[in-house]
Amino acid sequence: MEEVSLLGLCASLCECIGIEPPKHAACKIDSFVGAMTEGGAVERIVMFNPDAVGRWIVDRFPAKFDRVRAVAHYVQPLETVFPPKTPVCFASMYTGAEPAVHGIQRYEKPVVKIDSIFDALTRQGKRVAIVASKNSSLNKIFRGRDKVDYYTVKYDKEATDKGVELIAQDIYDFILIYNQAYDDSIHFTNPLSRRAKRALDTYANNFEAIGEAVKATGKRTLLGYAPDHGVHREWYLLGNHGKNIPKDMLIDHFYTVIN
Repeated sequence: MEEVSLLGLCASLCECIGIEPPKHAACKIDSFVGAMTEGGAVERIVMFNPDAVGRWIVDRFPAKFDRVRAVAHYVQPLETVFPPKTPVCFASMYTGAEPAVHGIQRYEKPVVKIDSIFDALTRQGKRVAIVASKNSSLNKIFRGRDKVDYYTVKYDKEATDKGVELIAQDIYDFILIYNQAYDDSIHFTNPLSRRAKRALDTYANNFEAIGEAVKATGKRTLLGYAPDHGVHREWYLLGNHGKNIPKDMLIDHFYTVIN
């Protein structure tokens, strides 16, 4: 089976909320928009971006994703871009462009200069918030957009708390909330360690809290649990990512529309 590219997600999200996609976005994912919106655009998108959750991890620990599936039942299998490094993948996720086009092709965090979903949203009258920890990729690579509100937080709990607060305020049309504990844990240990598994539970807890906040507003919202890449275990036992192998390249996203 040919894998669906992450590059199609950007245009799909744009169609879900009823805007024109950014200039370099690849074609949308077939069936995604229809499955999510049933022909009617959503009022808001909330994207929870947990770092480094590969498909094989979902398959290895299905019970740890029961609560994720309970919130967001629609699973979209995807193949991420190469190299599977955090800034590379998130730049492609939110521009719809290949790394050679958006300019990040290794682990570095320059500001993305090409048109992004955040530019498309604000250009068409939508309000955008990005919530991410200090020095993280998502706190840096989409800077410089005057109409985007950036919230810099300490870590995952603070990101989730701020995201829940912003959802309740009901002033944004697109909210991005980044979490990184699993990625951090695999680099210090490995993808199957106790610390790593606790981080997966933290992701699920935080996603549940975000889902509850969305439900409380009563606003038609597309909610996504959307990782950037997977992980593998190196010969020296620690976790890593960056290879063109299924463990690093294949991911699952979870989505729902909450009315």
